[in-house]
Amino acid sequence: MRFAFAIVSLFPGGGLQRDCVEIARRIREFGHEVVIFTSRKWADDFASDFQVQILDVDDRTNHLRQSTFSDEFGRQCAQKFDLLVGFDKLAGLDVLYCSDRSMRARLARNPLLKLLPRYRSYVDLERECFARNQKTTLLLLSEPQLHEYWSSWTTEQARLIVLPPTLSSARRKPEYRTDGTRERLRLELGLSPSDWTWVTVCVQPKTKGLDRTIRALRQFPEATLLIVGLDKSDARSMEIRELVDRSGVAKRVNWLGHREDVPELMAASDILVHPARYDTTGTVILEAIANGLATIATATCGYARHVGSANAGIVIQDPFNQRDFLRALEVARNPLHAMRWSQSGSKYGKDSSLCDGRDRATELILAAAGRRAITVTDLAAG
Repeated sequence: MRFAFAIVSLFPGGGLQRDCVEIARRIREFGHEVVIFTSRKWADDFASDFQVQILDVDDRTNHLRQSTFSDEFGRQCAQKFDLLVGFDKLAGLDVLYCSDRSMRARLARNPLLKLLPRYRSYVDLERECFARNQKTTLLLLSEPQLHEYWSSWTTEQARLIVLPPTLSSARRKPEYRTDGTRERLRLELGLSPSDWTWVTVCVQPKTKGLDRTIRALRQFPEATLLIVGLDKSDARSMEIRELVDRSGVAKRVNWLGHREDVPELMAASDILVHPARYDTTGTVILEAIANGLATIATATCGYARHVGSANAGIVIQDPFNQRDFLRALEVARNPLHAMRWSQSGSKYGKDSSLCDGRDRATELILAAAGRRAITVTDLAAG
């Protein structure tokens, strides 16, 4: 069978992008063909083992890009593929692997957003997937996400499926904290044994609360921050760069850009700081826990519940308060707490079910393809 996978932006630093490529590889292992469609690809070596088709779409704004991409994807794929699988909300999908929140729910909380064309455009695409009587099977990543979409659209519950966590077993390396990897990476990064090292992993600085982390860094002069996923020169980093300079912490911030050695960097660090404003899942939280890295995260993250279940750190409750964040960091500065959280997290991370998400998504996509093939056969016979 031929599968068309669609994702608006294809780059190596995003969790959604990694899920797209890894699920495509699993589909291919069953003997099927997968073509990935995107509007922009930022690294030649990412997904290089697939045929990647870059569609020429309007990229003046994000909402125009996604809307035009939806139209062009439908035109390019009409009658040419057995199943259309989207990793962004698009029209005409058979399956949507959905990693973001409901735009319609955001509009319900803030009706003034309806005045902005971009929000209306996003809601229109969301309607194509989630409205009742649509055909799209909807693969969601967290229970809060499920409740938000159902309350917004009253989608048929049979179409809404919450996947298990999508932790990659290849990124679970707790042994790196004790086998010399930690010391080697700290030496390479210019860290002294006494540097209390924080790490954050993000490509969306505002959403992931990087500004909150920079403001907290001012209060802990013995702390150093590793920023993974952003270069200092990135346009997205501009506001954070200015905040870093104003805060006087530039010498204690290490911009690392995109890195594939995240488990090694986690081993070199003492705590993951993830005070996100919203995160559908927060796979980096699970990666930190499984790698024995103490974690501070906000309750708005879908996977924050694992921090408590694993006894691997502190969850900051809503509504967010910077003082609560500072108090959590003060607790985490105690090496006895950090050691206990590290040991508990490493033990919790051995649960194989934490890695089942991509396999389950593959099963559901193949099942949808099977159902569609039967339907097409029945229509032809009729």
